[in-house]
Amino acid sequence: MEDLLTDQQQAEVVKKWLRGNGLWLAAGVVLGVAGLFGWFQWQDYQLRRAEQASVLFDEFRAAAAKPGLEDAELTMQKLSTEFAGSGYTDQARLIMARLYLDRSDSDKAADYLRQVSTGAANEEIRLLATLRYARLLVSKDSAEEALKALAISVPAGWGPAFHAVRGDVYYALGKRNEARSEYEQALKVAETPGLDRAYIQAKLDDLGGPTTAPAAAPAP
Repeated sequence: MEDLLTDQQQAEVVKKWLRGNGLWLAAGVVLGVAGLFGWFQWQDYQLRRAEQASVLFDEFRAAAAKPGLEDAELTMQKLSTEFAGSGYTDQARLIMARLYLDRSDSDKAADYLRQVSTGAANEEIRLLATLRYARLLVSKDSAEEALKALAISVPAGWGPAFHAVRGDVYYALGKRNEARSEYEQALKVAETPGLDRAYIQAKLDDLGGPTTAPAAAPAP
């Protein structure tokens, strides 16, 4: 037990260490506090930016409700300039696409959908825009371009919807076997929210049914 330090000796050791390292310890505390302060400042900045984008999006919706699209376009441009990566901007672009479709301006609508399908940060908004963009391209006799837009990796939950639209694209191209295959794959998942299974089944039946006949039931 003689080699153990007494309480007084331990205190002297601590004091000596603080004298030698106190400056670095103080600097570490200052840096830690500064980093925490900077983090709070960043969070506050992000919150204020989100609030500003929300207010501008409300202005956009009010402008979009007017008969003409001039005010909506001006506010849309302001959103895309000041809040380029915001989800509010992507939602506004989807609304603009719908408004132009209502006015039979498919070129303008396609341009807005393309922007969202290739640049949206939110995956669900991006995938939704891609499906709408592909359908619009088919209606514009640009089925080959639609296939390119659909040639992306998607989460399993989105697979049936992409197969269904891809089936429409192949049908428009006159590739009936490929269309049947896509419709079959769309129907493989028992239940997919938002997917009109009866409509897809009707398309498949119109093409002659499944590409492979179901196995015969075993004899009793």
